[in-house]
Amino acid sequence: MLELLNPVNAVEVIGNYLNVGGPVVVALLISTFVMWVLISERFLYFLFPARRLVRKQAERWDGLDDRGSWAAHAFRERLLSEVRIENERYLGPIKALIVITPLLGLLGTVTGMIEVFQVIVDTGASNARLMASGISRATIPTMTGLAVSLTGVFSINYLERKNLRVVTALSDQLSVEAGMGYGAKKRLTSDDEEAADVNITPLLDIVFILLIFFIVTATFLDEVGIGITSPSPDPPEELRRPPPTLVLAVRNDGFVMVDDVRMIDPRSVTPVVEAFRAENPNGVVLLNAAPDAPVEATVLVLDQSRSAGVDPAIAIQRR
Repeated sequence: MLELLNPVNAVEVIGNYLNVGGPVVVALLISTFVMWVLISERFLYFLFPARRLVRKQAERWDGLDDRGSWAAHAFRERLLSEVRIENERYLGPIKALIVITPLLGLLGTVTGMIEVFQVIVDTGASNARLMASGISRATIPTMTGLAVSLTGVFSINYLERKNLRVVTALSDQLSVEAGMGYGAKKRLTSDDEEAADVNITPLLDIVFILLIFFIVTATFLDEVGIGITSPSPDPPEELRRPPPTLVLAVRNDGFVMVDDVRMIDPRSVTPVVEAFRAENPNGVVLLNAAPDAPVEATVLVLDQSRSAGVDPAIAIQRR
């Protein structure tokens, strides 16, 4: 908190607050500034000018000789009305600003919800990092609007009570003689009681905010289950191409044909297999034995392949 006393830190904090809250917070701060300028003016008025005005009106009444006629009663009402009108100056705009601030907070809530919904539409799934901006723009204006409206409500109530006390005290000072059906301190006119109005804007704000958090929490629920990964419709080229194959065909005379290209002795199979595996690490060695091939030659080729580190696939032809 002490860091906020530094003007540089205060400006940085306010800038971050406006950036996170969005343009609605700027409008809220402007309306707050105007409202408190008017409230401050009214506080200063009741401290000094209001007292001078009351003394002036009392002096004007004391200088009147006739206080029992209808004209005297009308003059008394005029003096009270002048004080009342001066006391109620700017109270109407203050009340309007107090009502506007929750509406601006509601506007910020709606714009933040629109941003959250747009993130859901664009990403196709919930993303907490992308939604954070929209949620901030929905909650910060609401908090600001309600806080400003709350302080304004206390201020306007104090100013209205102060106005009533000043007018009542002046009315007691301007005593009149009874006559023409009016009492000594009765006013010719009386104010009608203002009908109590119900402002549901804060309630709508809370409902919208609860809706946002319901959407976010309902979307981010992790369900326990088995994840299924579907195969790729277009596998890579290396998966579609068959691996290289070395065919070692054992003939009936005991010699070995390598890929039907050259003939070698069974005792020379090891270097051939090693050279093949060096060129093709994923290659396959196939041992193909003729029906009447000597068993000793087939076993020797198998041992030679295993000596090269390869366990070949064996295929024996039928007679």
